[in-house]
Amino acid sequence: MVSIQRKTKLLFCIAVCFSQTAFAEEEFLTRSRAIIEHVDKLERPSWLDPNNLSAIAKAQARSTIQSAQKNSVLDSVVPRNEKKTGRQFVIYASTSLGDDGLKALFAEAAGRTDVVVVFRGVKKGQKIPTFTHDLYGLAKKNFPSYKMPHMVIDPTRFLKAGVDVVPTLTLEDNGNVLAKVEGVYGTQWLLSHIDQDEKARTTQQLGVKGPIKEIAELDLIEEMQNRIKSINWEEKKNTAIAHYWNKYKFYTLPDAPVDRVRVIDPTVTSPRDLVTPNGKLVVRAGQRVNPLDFIPFTQRLLVFNGTKPEQVMLVKQLGEVVKNRHVMYVTTEIEKSDGWIHLTEVETAIGAPVYLLTPEVRDKFELEHVPVMIEQSGNKFQVNEFNVAGFTDAKQWGGEHP
Repeated sequence: MVSIQRKTKLLFCIAVCFSQTAFAEEEFLTRSRAIIEHVDKLERPSWLDPNNLSAIAKAQARSTIQSAQKNSVLDSVVPRNEKKTGRQFVIYASTSLGDDGLKALFAEAAGRTDVVVVFRGVKKGQKIPTFTHDLYGLAKKNFPSYKMPHMVIDPTRFLKAGVDVVPTLTLEDNGNVLAKVEGVYGTQWLLSHIDQDEKARTTQQLGVKGPIKEIAELDLIEEMQNRIKSINWEEKKNTAIAHYWNKYKFYTLPDAPVDRVRVIDPTVTSPRDLVTPNGKLVVRAGQRVNPLDFIPFTQRLLVFNGTKPEQVMLVKQLGEVVKNRHVMYVTTEIEKSDGWIHLTEVETAIGAPVYLLTPEVRDKFELEHVPVMIEQSGNKFQVNEFNVAGFTDAKQWGGEHP
């Protein structure tokens, strides 16, 4: 994958180079730079990083929960005036408490924005929409809509608060647990048994003060971790690499039927005054400018079809006779069935890196056939198309750069 990104970035760099030296069109230059910046910011696939199961699982669990809740009736349970910051009571619950136990918890949270009832996950084999629908149905039987308790599924809160039995009640301040008691869900009881002026940084642990039960629901994070561990990431990576070429869009060109030479004049008319950052005028609006008058194009660009051995050998010869200039090889396509191996074979045959043709390069040089060679000639570009069958001697295409 790193190879993909490197080659893609270099290809776009080529496009930028052409636009700077041959085509001073601001729009194209700006777009090319934006593409390069985008490539730089591409995130490394998370499955390439070691020891990241926990991070992946947490992200996957949260994404699963949010997606399910967004499309479930649980949205109706969440008051719009939910308290987001400051002190909040958190009742950690489970269906192991039974309907009567849950109704008692819901009554404590009903109509209050400072109380939230949290569940760790769902039962084995149960889907989140089904779980939330059942909770909503139980709450709806006992409370009007304006007093619906605020309920969420959040395994990370169980983990952070160290909750492994229910009911557990905590008093939290912006996520920090100030006090904790097990077997109790009454907020007034908790307030009456803690030192509210306590300045210590440690949580006030009140222990077990009532009947407790085990948590019936799965830890969604742990469940995601187990699923992730069972995945053969190496196989997935290899499959992704293998399938890359099946999805890649090639910009193919037909074979040149005859030898042909075309000339492209890169002169452009500036649409506006162009100035340096310090205000110095470089080009006036309406002024005709040929970039080659200022910056020579010191490359030989060879575009060919890498699936055709005769074209590979022709451009190899054209590259070997060049003096005092850089040669760049660009293929219109490679074999999709075994892309990486074939690309390596083409590079080995030529003895140099090979890049893939982009639409920017194709359009800017008005490419119509392959194989083709592009060079500077005077203050213009010379585009040479070659009919492979009639090609005899590459030496005549050597020599010094003009």
